[in-house]
Amino acid sequence: MLDIVRILKDGDIILKSEGDTIHIQQAHSNFRLPAFNSDEFPSFPTSDDKPNIKIDSHLLIDSLKKITSATDTNNPKFELNGALIDIRSDSINFVSTDTRRLALVHIGNVNDTELALIVPKKAIVEIQKLFFDNIEIYYDNTYLIIKSDQFTFFTKLINGKFPDYTRIIPKEIAHTLILPKDKMIDAIKQITTISNDMKLTFKDQKILFESLSDDNIEAKTEIDHNTGISSSFTLAVNSRYVLDFLAQIKGTQFTMGLNEPNLPFTLEENEFKTIVMPIVI
Repeated sequence: MLDIVRILKDGDIILKSEGDTIHIQQAHSNFRLPAFNSDEFPSFPTSDDKPNIKIDSHLLIDSLKKITSATDTNNPKFELNGALIDIRSDSINFVSTDTRRLALVHIGNVNDTELALIVPKKAIVEIQKLFFDNIEIYYDNTYLIIKSDQFTFFTKLINGKFPDYTRIIPKEIAHTLILPKDKMIDAIKQITTISNDMKLTFKDQKILFESLSDDNIEAKTEIDHNTGISSSFTLAVNSRYVLDFLAQIKGTQFTMGLNEPNLPFTLEENEFKTIVMPIVI
């Protein structure tokens, strides 16, 4: 039906329902499509008597946007194919992971109830398209319902227990670096022309970027930056994980936390944090 409407000209279109068919007419153009029994269409859940979640609309959308790229797809562990909304008495955490990285947005918020909801990735993407402000959120054990002046959207929640994400977050950081966003993006994108996997070497006054590829090709670049690391520190990482994080931050700088080359490192700006598992080389 959408394909038909797209090719028609501007102006009125006539829709007629006759039995189990729909007729689409405009001027001399006529189309006929089979129709389904509307009584068989699933009933839409209602928000009546369902508890309400109080989250600022802009914070909700912005938080979901930041963690979407780290949400897995087609994982045998169904709970990883969605994002966790972890509501606690004094905060709300938005969390997702694809097992190689974990994205977390921490929002301070006073809540009357504590609960954890796992929202499917597809629903997360659609919520970002539909809603901007003035939304109401309702839930039960099966559904999440979001309403605005224009839309009512519902999604089934994912049953399961989300992994204990707090265990993934490093408790201590050996090296904390404040890095320039734009320079890092430019250098990383140069490396991605050859390979998504790259090696980063942090020296006292510079950062070296080098492609990791089995083919006989190579990309290298560097930026001048005072890292404060006296001895050379090298790690390897999928560049997409870093670029996904940098695409979601608004400031000109971000924080990188390092421990050992084979241990997870952190990328952080304000309430948004991503923990990345490096590539073992």
